Amino acid sequence: MFPKPYSLRLYVPSDLGTDLGVVLDKNQSHYVATVMRRVEGDKVALFNGRDGEWLGRLQEVHKNHCLIHVTEQLRPQVEEPDIELLFSPVKKIQTGLIVQKATELGVASLQPVQTQRTNTERLREDKMTLQALEAAEQCERLNVPTVHGLIKLEQALAALEPERTLIFCNERLTGQSAKDVLAHLAPAEKWAVVTGPEGGFTDEEIDLISARPNTHAISLGPRILRAETAVFACLSLLQAFQGDWN
Repeated sequence: MFPKPYSLRLYVPSDLGTDLGVVLDKNQSHYVATVMRRVEGDKVALFNGRDGEWLGRLQEVHKNHCLIHVTEQLRPQVEEPDIELLFSPVKKIQTGLIVQKATELGVASLQPVQTQRTNTERLREDKMTLQALEAAEQCERLNVPTVHGLIKLEQALAALEPERTLIFCNERLTGQSAKDVLAHLAPAEKWAVVTGPEGGFTDEEIDLISARPNTHAISLGPRILRAETAVFACLSLLQAFQGDWN
């Protein structure tokens, strides 16, 4: 494997192009100058979710202000999988893990949902957004997933477009393997995955999800998985059979 031409990768909202200058905000400047101890002349990779990935060189480095000169494009922008994740928040650390790993697994949108057995009623949307951004920087995605605020399960289901194929992770399902379902589904441009809280969905919620058109229930095996494990398992299966792992 060839060494990368940069030692740091950052998401920026600025436009990116040859010979453009990018000014980092105070928090990013502190991270670059104080935490990572980068100096003038060091190379960094930049992406904004629109213009692909670009190489830049640090021209000014201060703890409150950094200026980067953009030099060349490393990768053009490519279309990412359109996968929306509907998940029930769990404890703080586990929810952060869901955000991080779902970002690494290519989710485009993160929608936390309130179910009857969800223990968390308040979420730090800003913290989840930062977790998604940091994960995107580290896993070399070209965009950052959208993070939404907590809403009720029925609201999230109603907001899904009819053409979006929904994969329902039903821990009570038997006799219908994920492989059989996912491998034989028609290709789709828009996907969604819904996973439940610790303790699973109630009968009423199972009926509500199952009644939505274009919904396909899958089993995740003979063992009862933790809520965060179910997220990772389902997303991995979806990417393997229908996503960008092919």
